[in-house]
Amino acid sequence: MKRILIHSHILAAFLQLAPLVRVAQTAPGVIAAPTLFILRWVFGTAAVAGSMHGLSGATGVVPAAVRATNGVRTSVTFSITSPSHGTARSYSALSGLPPGTTLSTRGTLTGTPTASGPFTLRIRGWQTTSLGGNWSDLNVALTVVGANPPVVTSQPASLTVAPGQPASLTVAYSGDQPVALRWFKEDLEVKNATNATLTLPSAQAADSGRYRLRLINDLGTVFSDWATLTVQATVAKPVISVQPVGRRLHVGEAFALQVSASGTDLTYAWTRDGVVVGDSGSTLSLTNATVSLAGVYRVRVTNPGGSVDSDAVSVSVVGPVLWDPPTQISDSLRLTFNGLEGRRYAVESAGNLSGPFTPLAEMMGQAGVTVLFDPITSTNRLYRARPLL
Repeated sequence: MKRILIHSHILAAFLQLAPLVRVAQTAPGVIAAPTLFILRWVFGTAAVAGSMHGLSGATGVVPAAVRATNGVRTSVTFSITSPSHGTARSYSALSGLPPGTTLSTRGTLTGTPTASGPFTLRIRGWQTTSLGGNWSDLNVALTVVGANPPVVTSQPASLTVAPGQPASLTVAYSGDQPVALRWFKEDLEVKNATNATLTLPSAQAADSGRYRLRLINDLGTVFSDWATLTVQATVAKPVISVQPVGRRLHVGEAFALQVSASGTDLTYAWTRDGVVVGDSGSTLSLTNATVSLAGVYRVRVTNPGGSVDSDAVSVSVVGPVLWDPPTQISDSLRLTFNGLEGRRYAVESAGNLSGPFTPLAEMMGQAGVTVLFDPITSTNRLYRARPLL
């Protein structure tokens, strides 16, 4: 049997490389130069392991986690230690450096971060001061937080809607991202409500209540003000009890169209020939009739339960009241004027323009002309016909 001599310090090196070294011990070697054979395996193993961590068990990086602030200069020094090689003497960054920072060969991270968020900084610690020798790669959890906590710049507004209508509550805010958002109803989380706007496509009575938004980033937590959402109870739509009545008018007359309806929270929209002309209420009043105001009128009455349209009514506008030349028949004057059929008129007389005018009669307008006979009692009289409502 041939003997291979192994020096004690070489054997110790082999024992540190188990189990890879055990393979080397059983492999055939160069008998004439046993020491050289063993050293080849020692150095070869170092090349395969490739790091202080793999070769001699690096214990970790200190500190293992770092927190910095976006826009604020930071400085922190790292160290990597192994039992066999001690503390690394130089360092390099492999990946994960936040923008605006650098890592010196002494292991010091310096600079002013320009981006917020989590970073995984991978550092290599070298055995020598010149980035050489054995090495170890370890990770550092580096978090860059913003400099601005969340701030609510516009509060949500309370809202009242009818059942089935969409409802939205919105908050405007500022603050460094990422900002986590969550809506709450009476301090209970609203499912899937993680945006600045809370939208309920079809609000129901059960959705009524107080809502607010919670905002969180790395620098703080803030809540918006409460906003109250009110979903009205189901109500019946309006019922019209008295329909508007059409009118025949002379130019210059004042007139009004009226409707009576029952229900709660009623609103009115008057139209002429389909065009909205007023929303003042149950009465549409016009002070000076003109030909352009003639047309077909109707009103839509609305409440949270729905809407209903009135009957369509016609309004016609003709010229002013005009007298025909009077004629004398026996001892009376025959007075005719262009009264509208179905309209009532008050016929009045006076001795002069300043009056006073004395009522003579109330007459119903006839088709064609309206005739009044007045006994002749003086030679100087004035007459007028005044349309009545």
